Amino acid sequence: MKMNVIDMIIFSVSLIIIYSINLPAQSQSNRIRYNNQNLFLSGVNLAWMSFANDIGPAPNNYTAFEEFFLAIHDSGGNAVRWWLHTNGINTPEFDANGYVVGPARGTIDDLKKVLDIAWEREVGVILCLWSFDMLRSNLNQEILNRNTLLLTDTNYTRAYINNCLIPIVNSLKGHPAIIAWEIFNEPEGMSTEFGWSETNHVPMFVIQRFVNLCAGAIHRTDTAALVTNGSASIKTLTDITPAASIRKVGIEEQYAIAKLVKERYNFKTSVEDIQMHLQYLATLANYNYYSDERLQEAGGDSDGYLDFYSFHYYGADLASSPFANQASTWNSTKQLVVAEFHITATNGIPKENLYPTLYANGYAGALAWSWTDNQVTQKIDIIEALGNMWRLYKENIDVLGISGAWPSVTLIKPVDNASFSSGATITLEATAYDSDGYIVMVEFYYADTVKIGVDSVAPYSLDWSGMGNGYYTVSAVAIDDHGNKRRSDRAKIQVGTPPMVRYEAEQATRNGSGMSIKSDPNASNGAFVDVATNNAGTTITWTFTNVLGAGNYQITFGYNLFYDTPKGQFINVNGSRAGELMFDGQIKTWLEKSMCVDLIAGINTVQMEMSWGWMYVDYLAVPREVVTNFVAAEYIPRQYNLHQNYPNPFNSETKITYELPEQTQVKLIVYDILGRKVDMLVNEEKPAGIYQTTWNAYGMASGVYFYKLEGGSYSETKKMILLR
Repeated sequence: MKMNVIDMIIFSVSLIIIYSINLPAQSQSNRIRYNNQNLFLSGVNLAWMSFANDIGPAPNNYTAFEEFFLAIHDSGGNAVRWWLHTNGINTPEFDANGYVVGPARGTIDDLKKVLDIAWEREVGVILCLWSFDMLRSNLNQEILNRNTLLLTDTNYTRAYINNCLIPIVNSLKGHPAIIAWEIFNEPEGMSTEFGWSETNHVPMFVIQRFVNLCAGAIHRTDTAALVTNGSASIKTLTDITPAASIRKVGIEEQYAIAKLVKERYNFKTSVEDIQMHLQYLATLANYNYYSDERLQEAGGDSDGYLDFYSFHYYGADLASSPFANQASTWNSTKQLVVAEFHITATNGIPKENLYPTLYANGYAGALAWSWTDNQVTQKIDIIEALGNMWRLYKENIDVLGISGAWPSVTLIKPVDNASFSSGATITLEATAYDSDGYIVMVEFYYADTVKIGVDSVAPYSLDWSGMGNGYYTVSAVAIDDHGNKRRSDRAKIQVGTPPMVRYEAEQATRNGSGMSIKSDPNASNGAFVDVATNNAGTTITWTFTNVLGAGNYQITFGYNLFYDTPKGQFINVNGSRAGELMFDGQIKTWLEKSMCVDLIAGINTVQMEMSWGWMYVDYLAVPREVVTNFVAAEYIPRQYNLHQNYPNPFNSETKITYELPEQTQVKLIVYDILGRKVDMLVNEEKPAGIYQTTWNAYGMASGVYFYKLEGGSYSETKKMILLR
């Protein structure tokens, strides 16, 4: 995203709009060959569900991919850009010497599964291997070293190609969902010639060589494959600099663009420094680093060419704008896809005209940024833009795939955020419809994967009972006669009083003066943080790394108003202000105060920023159902405790948590309903602490089971339900 933001062409915006929307459909030479069709790529950047972590050893949320691709299908989109290795933290697999030895466990399986999901929904995918993020200066030094060698030393490059890239391409060869392989996202951002201050740099020659060698390997492994590269600007894809009168952008506009760059790339650099860098880039002439001849000169591989060009545009620079210039302006022998831009008024063009303008200007595709990064472009903008393109140019967008219409389904009961008493029976009800066939059945789920039951006759409903206290997310899935499935919106409900996991304040991160750790046998874990100040910048920050899924959850703070009542403190969640929480109640008494906050899947931070200060802080408590795993052996429980398993009911796997106040021999045993022992989960001596174990009920029949904890003189049994 390196734009010339100083000089702009004097251009009539009204003429751009009129010209854009009235041009006839472009020739087939301005289309991308996919699915044996010549198509305009009308789509969006995913670009990830979990940054640099969508493939490989970590668990994958396939349900999120199913819903995403169905949303794009429903909107009329046909293409998605998805980032894979990205920065090399999780994939590929490296050895101790920095050589790539394989794709990493689970990588190919994840790719196949997600591509299958995309094709079922008639959406193609551009697979982007790497990003300039691989040389971000804030990466671990070991990762930076091996990534640098990967780029600069061809021995390391070829190890990646032979041990990772070729096996992946070979395994996926011929998959109908693959539009193209993309070598880099914006490699110029890590180049000596164009790079940001927040990245380490290598010469463009090194980048050209890597592109050439990887493209050659892909073309030989799969002779039908297309290869592209995601350039930050058209400026590095053409030798043509449009001749036009220019004017300077005002200081305020320069600052606004630099601010957008800072937010888009999550840079720590000041807006002023980014502004200066953009001014420098404006002085550089256009030069096509990725022509066939220049790539082959860099790497020596005659098969290492790009089949079409991809580039990005975010600025106000009309001289490099695809919205202000015809594709023919650049005198390119290859199709041009505008693979990143924001859906916002650009160069004077209203946001609803951006996609049609690129179509009419002769470009081969338009992919907005992005589904998961919504600082500028919102999901509704994407849905409306893709729908508009479908209505205007369906014949040049429609992928002739395998599916018919997808069913619709609405969860009627329970309503979102409903609360039920402990032991309640809950009625689940849904409506469903299919426009080109009929509904075969509606399945009801808890936590997306645990099937509660099924109904095949409208009205679709069932009663659910036997669940323990906690938070539950329920949904309905309609299945039609073509086998197509759609999930309803989810409803989050609360049953009884959910058990909580405590994160002690004395073990949290504290910043600022005036705080100390003190003891009190009535405090959780016997200790607390005394906040004897209201100095600005005084904070207590809790970090927990394992939230099961994004959502709005209740969190609870333990506190004591030792000094006075009430006390208001700011609560920040993941760096954003969630609100000011008023801690009130009787002084010199241990109390609890709750609030609801939005958490994301994975790592979260909750911070108490002192406003009034002057109080005791004991702990932060999070619903046990929210976290998938936690380690709390450093916390010494006061008594034995066996928690209700989670999830419950469950399908195949469930987690059981227990607390030990002392070191002891522990047994955790599972029995069937007849009292027969079916599994021994734990049988060893353990120190005091909180523990969690998983029971895999593979091969077990559906029904009621019991699990029993024995430790010292303590014994407790609880019931759990396995549903297939």
